[in-house]
Amino acid sequence: MKKFRLARTGPYWVMAPGMLLLLLFSIYPFVFLLKISFQEYSPISPQNPFVGFDNYRTLFQDHNFWNALKVTAVFVVCTVALEFLIGLGLALVLNRLPLGQRIFQSVVLLPIAMAPTVVGLMFRFMMNEQYGVLNYFMELAGFSRQAWLSDLHLALPALILTDIWQWTPFMMIILLAGLKGIPDEPYESAAIDGASPWQMFRYVTIPQLSRIISIALLLRTIDAFRIYDTIYMMTKGGPINVTSTLSWIVYDKGFKFLEFGYGAAICVVMLVIVVTLISLAMKRMNLFDEGASR
Repeated sequence: MKKFRLARTGPYWVMAPGMLLLLLFSIYPFVFLLKISFQEYSPISPQNPFVGFDNYRTLFQDHNFWNALKVTAVFVVCTVALEFLIGLGLALVLNRLPLGQRIFQSVVLLPIAMAPTVVGLMFRFMMNEQYGVLNYFMELAGFSRQAWLSDLHLALPALILTDIWQWTPFMMIILLAGLKGIPDEPYESAAIDGASPWQMFRYVTIPQLSRIISIALLLRTIDAFRIYDTIYMMTKGGPINVTSTLSWIVYDKGFKFLEFGYGAAICVVMLVIVVTLISLAMKRMNLFDEGASR
């Protein structure tokens, strides 16, 4: 009987350190964040009065918040969609490449190894209006110089281009792994039935990759939603808030103006949006149904 009890309680003791770390680094910060979102909190003030839903009421009446939400939505939709399309094309080409797959894959994956701050600084110099290499090549092609990071119509596309350059390889490597896992039998059957290459792609490749595609889109959406480093290095939310995302206004309100309660309220709203997206994506993939059936 003692041995049976030890066998049953043993795994729980093994999990205890991990649960403790989860409590310290995930649950406690969330509870603290939720608490100060209902306060007029300042780290330099001995008193942090409870204000109820005033921070949230102010938040939903703030034009800067709605502008940041719109900018974030445009950035996420454009980057994730383009990264998926380009990454899928690269994965299809790389999967059919007879020679040099490893070399080509290593070269393409280099942007992922670079920190976002380094990438942002690099593109900031490349897009400089006076001495940027991008404007140099545009002049060689017969076009005029562009103020990429200070133009109201070009600043956000410049950020989108930077994010696509860095994170398309991430999408590519996930989709390539999915392509490698597709067996040859469905393609052989489709070829016997006289299917064209497009029909094989449409009715064999895409259905086989559907779960991988959903996971890749979900991961990139979550990551793109919280972009901050690149914005800090390239535009700092400007010009005139056209690149001000939700993550940026959290920094702007919380750390520049020390409105920690207001910044915490924005973080809670961001968390609700991300959790909603995750729930919808997991429901779409039928993960809950599979887990229940098991």
